[in-house]
Amino acid sequence: MRLQRHKMGADDFEPLTMIGKGALQVRICREKATGHVYAMKKLKKSEMLRRGQVEHVKAERNLLAEVDSNCIVKLYCSFQDEEYLYLIMEYLPGGDMMTLLMRKDTLTEDEARFYVGETVLAIEYIHKHNYIHRDIKPDNLLLDRNGHMKLSDFGLCKPLDCSNLQEKDFSMANNLSGALLSDGRPAAPQRTQQEQLQHWQRNRRMLAYSTVGTPDYIAPEVLLKKGYGMECDWCSLSVMIKHCLV
Repeated sequence: MRLQRHKMGADDFEPLTMIGKGALQVRICREKATGHVYAMKKLKKSEMLRRGQVEHVKAERNLLAEVDSNCIVKLYCSFQDEEYLYLIMEYLPGGDMMTLLMRKDTLTEDEARFYVGETVLAIEYIHKHNYIHRDIKPDNLLLDRNGHMKLSDFGLCKPLDCSNLQEKDFSMANNLSGALLSDGRPAAPQRTQQEQLQHWQRNRRMLAYSTVGTPDYIAPEVLLKKGYGMECDWCSLSVMIKHCLV
């Protein structure tokens, strides 16, 4: 349940163990009123502006506020003061998959099938909401107290505008001229210059272009700088599967 009883602030939480330091601080904290334990993500506004990360943070916050899945870490509330933005998130005490791999070296096929299956569900879920994660890797897969995997760290996620996706862009049935090629196949309809521009703009909104991600897991199409979509997450997952088993 999201924390919506009253306007929240940093003083409503007792800080406990620090998990991460720097411009992005993550600390385990306890809500004073209830005793519930959360993970507090604390982002310094000046650093966000300096690094040009404002849109990334907005996308992360918007996605987490929108989704509700057992395979994705939950956001309970967000607030800010003059210096910091705070995200109060679900605390997962089981560590991350990278730590698990370092401890076990490799997973059995059954273990890999279980964790990869839960990761697939998480990726499918955010794709259905028209977001791509762009940083799928073991470090961003956290374990809850029951051993289930949850996808986290949406700092590089990107919303894709699929609202203008129209069937006519992919179907030959809209050949208004009715022209045929020499082999009897229908010819593609001729677009006016304005239609070509609109088609290009729609396609561009459905692609991402920034070269982001973690080098060991980044998809080749990201490096080509010609635009990429949701397929980049599946490529990163395939690399992770190899690391789990080999």
